[in-house]
Amino acid sequence: MDVDRRSTKIPGPPLALKQLSASEANVARKRKAASPVKDGPDAKRQTPVEVANDAAVKAPQNEDSWESISQELGWTVSDCLNHKLSFKKKDDPKAKHEAMGQHIKRLRAAGWHLLHVMERHEMDISALTGCLEREEKARTEEAAEHATSAAALQKSIADLQARLCEQEAATAAQSACARQLQEAVETGKGKLAESAAFMQKLQDEQSRAREQIAEYAAQVTSLRELHQQAQKYNSQLQEYNTKLQQDVALSNDSLQKLQVEQHKWAEEGAELKGRLTAHESQLDLMQVNMRETDQARTNLAQDLARLRAELEKVTSERDLSNEANIALKAELERYRDVTGSTVEALEREKAVKAQLENQNKAQAEVNQGLQEGLEVLRQQKALAEALAQGRGEEVQGLKGQVKDLTGRLTEAEERVQQGELIRRKLHNTILELKGNIRVFCRVRPLIAHDALAQSAAVDQLLQFPSSGDLLGRAVALQVPAEKPQQAPQKYDFAFDKVFAPAAGQEEVFDEISQLVQSALDGYKVCIFAYGQTGSGKTHTMLGTPEERGMIPRAMDQIFASSAAMEAQGWSFDMRASMLEIYNEEYKDLLGKALPAGKKHQVSHDDKGITSVSFLEGVDVRRPGRVADLLARAMRQRAVGATATNEHSSRSHMVFTLAITGTNAASGQEVHGVLNLIDLAGSERLSKSLAQGDRLKETQAINKSLSALGDVIMALANKEPHIPYRNSKLTYLLQPCLGGDAKTLMFVNVAPVPEAANESLCSLRFAAKVNACEVGTARRNVAAKQ
Repeated sequence: MDVDRRSTKIPGPPLALKQLSASEANVARKRKAASPVKDGPDAKRQTPVEVANDAAVKAPQNEDSWESISQELGWTVSDCLNHKLSFKKKDDPKAKHEAMGQHIKRLRAAGWHLLHVMERHEMDISALTGCLEREEKARTEEAAEHATSAAALQKSIADLQARLCEQEAATAAQSACARQLQEAVETGKGKLAESAAFMQKLQDEQSRAREQIAEYAAQVTSLRELHQQAQKYNSQLQEYNTKLQQDVALSNDSLQKLQVEQHKWAEEGAELKGRLTAHESQLDLMQVNMRETDQARTNLAQDLARLRAELEKVTSERDLSNEANIALKAELERYRDVTGSTVEALEREKAVKAQLENQNKAQAEVNQGLQEGLEVLRQQKALAEALAQGRGEEVQGLKGQVKDLTGRLTEAEERVQQGELIRRKLHNTILELKGNIRVFCRVRPLIAHDALAQSAAVDQLLQFPSSGDLLGRAVALQVPAEKPQQAPQKYDFAFDKVFAPAAGQEEVFDEISQLVQSALDGYKVCIFAYGQTGSGKTHTMLGTPEERGMIPRAMDQIFASSAAMEAQGWSFDMRASMLEIYNEEYKDLLGKALPAGKKHQVSHDDKGITSVSFLEGVDVRRPGRVADLLARAMRQRAVGATATNEHSSRSHMVFTLAITGTNAASGQEVHGVLNLIDLAGSERLSKSLAQGDRLKETQAINKSLSALGDVIMALANKEPHIPYRNSKLTYLLQPCLGGDAKTLMFVNVAPVPEAANESLCSLRFAAKVNACEVGTARRNVAAKQ
């Protein structure tokens, strides 16, 4: 009969043999005192310790075995070793001697049993050592193979980036380069998928090795040192796997090249804009000069017309004077003939004639001056026309340069936009192949009731890198010390994207626009906002009429893209629904009251499609309809005042847009889902100071968010059971967290010192979410029935 290891406490062999030795020595002394020696005075008996140390000695055949003794008395070895003989004063010495002899036999049987158990343990140790050596050798070979595959993968990624740079340089063959890039990306996807499968296989084998080591450790509790070495080796394997995952993340370095080129294109565009501005200023100056020249030419033309009019007037006056002179001469001759004028009258006539001649001479000089001025004006006009013609040609040349620079600037901007799109596409592809939940961190700006928070204190609280690989991807939080003598603690975090307080809604949406577009392509997409009360979650998701949030902007993009795809033969049906989870109960924000005795029930089919009973879905065709639904839902949502926020959301709000697209030409049918979720505020009761109904709401919120954290931890540890049913929130999000959806989380942070501890909790939770792998997203496409 084997020893029951769960109930028997077996002491180590040295201690047991020591106890046996002491007992045997006492019994030997008593026997020697009570009875004569049968084998003579010089006979020497072998002690139990000598028997245990002699490997060749076997247990006596005439003594009872420990199994028979254990069956007879129901003892364990511990019971036998701890048993003490007790006698009364009136007991017969012979009976005492017999009882002591029987107990010595039992102790002797227990000692032989312990010796056999020790030998079996030594054999188990040898077997486990050989198994562990074989396991270490196998793990070393697998690690070498994986390192080889990772190096080949990095080389292929580097080749892809080199080809991408060459394709961007060859603008003339852009369409062919795009197809080659797509083929290369698909090849990279296949290689990354093979690597992910190999990593999954390695992790499964590692999990099986852990289970085997745990079983061996449970059987041999005395091998603690060996077990610790095995645990250390397993932790090294985990660190090595983590390093391999980081090596896969290093593929993001290739995106830095695109960013460098983007900055280069942006600088070139800025230079072209500067040159364009300079040419435009030159053009404006020349246009001003032309206007001045035109004005001078107009003034000269007016002066010329005025001088011509004066010349014509003087000429007409001269003609009149000549006619008058002729008339006077004729009249004088007539007077002479008729009246015989006197000499005095004749003299007077001569004086008048001389005066008239002087006037004609003066007028002729004036006319000569006017003719000379007219000639000068004609020369000035010709010079002005030649200058204007030269300026016109120069203006035409400048216009050509401006047009050329404008074309180059437009081309550079298009290249920058194209590079940014390629960067986002490659970044999304890498994240999708990794299967991680993407995390964006957004720090809200200071608002009116943050008057106590100084700008300098905020700058010390949150710091962002200004250069390097972590630019736009990291944030450092410095938590103030609780006591004056303590130093503040600094914590560094890195995410897929970090938005500083100056980032606007449009900049944030640009980063998720590709993710929203995936819903039209047949993917399940989930975007949710997490953070403490007052950190800007609702503003991020819903926004204001002036700064519209992610939900309205996502709807605008969905409608615009679907309208553009109609030209390709696609038609879309869209149904929107909104619900909230309040005190662990589902509530329809768009429908009517539930029938008596009914509740909303959530179910997931085999394809990962989620449905909620009695939930009203509304057909939407235009963005205005969605705005009406959002306003209607917000009037129904549970909102209350707490110590941290006067208008705190007391429930989780889920906006769902189910999209069905059909293409009559290709016969395809796609089913996409867009989930946009505004979670309730994550905060401790000590901070919210909730009482009454607010206390129940806070407890329900914290319970659901705690369940969300448990699910994330179980997914990160790859546990066989994921506790989705611990909360209504996690069960509703099951396809997004553990299925084939594209999932993104906004972690919102308030930039005020009094919220530093809550911000630290939020950032730590976001880091765990970012490290969680949920699987590769899958497109839901089927042939049209």
